[in-house]
Amino acid sequence: MVILDSDHSKKHVDEELKIYSNLVSRDCYLIVEDSNVNGHPVLPDHGPGPMEAIDEFLQKDNRFIIDDGKEKFYMTFNLRGYLKRVK
Repeated sequence: MVILDSDHSKKHVDEELKIYSNLVSRDCYLIVEDSNVNGHPVLPDHGPGPMEAIDEFLQKDNRFIIDDGKEKFYMTFNLRGYLKRVK
């Protein structure tokens, strides 16, 4: 399991996803923290951040899926950020 929780700019998270996704084993998780910024729903003036990086990453990399079952209580800072490696 890898947890990304540093600089929350899209550019930085893009790079982290490229590098660290290769360290995640099948059936394990890559968790992107604080994907709620940039109006998702907080800090609308943040600018592109983790959520935008997640969306772009998943368009290019089919090894991961969003495991929204990890959001079953609807209270998370990591909206759509629980990425499970399936391939």
